[in-house]
Amino acid sequence: MNLSLLLVLGASSLAVASGDSITKSTYKGSSGLHDMAKASGKYMGTAVDQDMKDSAALKVLKNIHDFGMLTPGNAMKWDATESTQNTFKFDNGDALVALAKEMGAKVRCHTLAWHSQTPQWVQSLSKQQMLKALENHITKVMTHFGDSCYAWDVANEVMGDNAQMRDSFWYKTTGMDFLTTAFKTAYSVKKSLGLKTKLYYNDYNTNTVNAKSTAVLAMVKKLMDAGVTIDGVGFQSHFSYSDKASSADQVANLKRFTALGLEVALTEVDVVASSSSPSAQEQKQQSDVYKNTIAACKQVKECVGVTIWGYDDNYSWLSTKAPMPWYQPGGANTELVRKSLYDGIVAGWGGASSNGLPSSGANNSTQTSAPSTGTNTHSWGFGTTGNNNPGTVAPSTQ
Repeated sequence: MNLSLLLVLGASSLAVASGDSITKSTYKGSSGLHDMAKASGKYMGTAVDQDMKDSAALKVLKNIHDFGMLTPGNAMKWDATESTQNTFKFDNGDALVALAKEMGAKVRCHTLAWHSQTPQWVQSLSKQQMLKALENHITKVMTHFGDSCYAWDVANEVMGDNAQMRDSFWYKTTGMDFLTTAFKTAYSVKKSLGLKTKLYYNDYNTNTVNAKSTAVLAMVKKLMDAGVTIDGVGFQSHFSYSDKASSADQVANLKRFTALGLEVALTEVDVVASSSSPSAQEQKQQSDVYKNTIAACKQVKECVGVTIWGYDDNYSWLSTKAPMPWYQPGGANTELVRKSLYDGIVAGWGGASSNGLPSSGANNSTQTSAPSTGTNTHSWGFGTTGNNNPGTVAPSTQ
């Protein structure tokens, strides 16, 4: 998803418009979101884009207690890295990697093969030219970033909402060959350079057992049976406040994928309201969706972590729908305030009782985050599962 889509609307005006109705966080505990995730052997992360240029947003982002994994919203996509054939530009991606290293965080790199944000020159190629361009792009980009990437979203959103292969320029021109080429090339680079990077397929509207998630499951299994290495599947997890996806429903679906020996991750979580000024009831529903979704990952051993698709309403790709756990009531470059959605994430990680979450009668805090340190050397581990050899399927551990 594109984090830049709605920035033209003006971050400052959106924040002021939404400020009065926002229910603030009442969480008073000393542990941050990533601290709680680590307690379960997982990570908590966020997507990053234009918020890196906002001094107040950057201060919250750099708090390792809340975020231990960063994902580039746009900086590593094809239009950002190879807008002109065989001319590569990595400065924005390098800046994010440098920030992650400064924080002591890791990076989920996103994305190599996608139907969107791919230059026109790629789309106009013949089949053989297109596959060669794909091989070259993946090789150059993965080689450049190397082991800076915990994982790569090798292919993104190739399944249509009708549970059939998306009718993209990739599929129209190459059939399934682009998908197998993408993963085989990524594995070849990984093996030749000795990288530890995990190779992921990533998609949306796949959080519960439905036609699309079943189609993705069948597609991934078919690829693995054909000798294609896939280490994990990412579930984007874009929700609305009115969605009824329970933790149990999400767990049941995730376990279908882990039964193939795959690790899984929630990769782009956000929960929209109906407007930038949602009612208290809508915000409660948003918080509950966050709680249920985080709790689902916590309950599945092979779910390695959760990434929210941005953290500040101002810089969300859905900024008019108040989807994120922070906002800036004073506009850009002013203090971020934690919302009640933050408390929903806390509850999902199981932090509500053990980390001091007050009752509903507590006063509303404008504290932005848990106590922050500067450069951080925290070490943490996760993700011990995965299909790391072509053609093999590890037995499920659940």
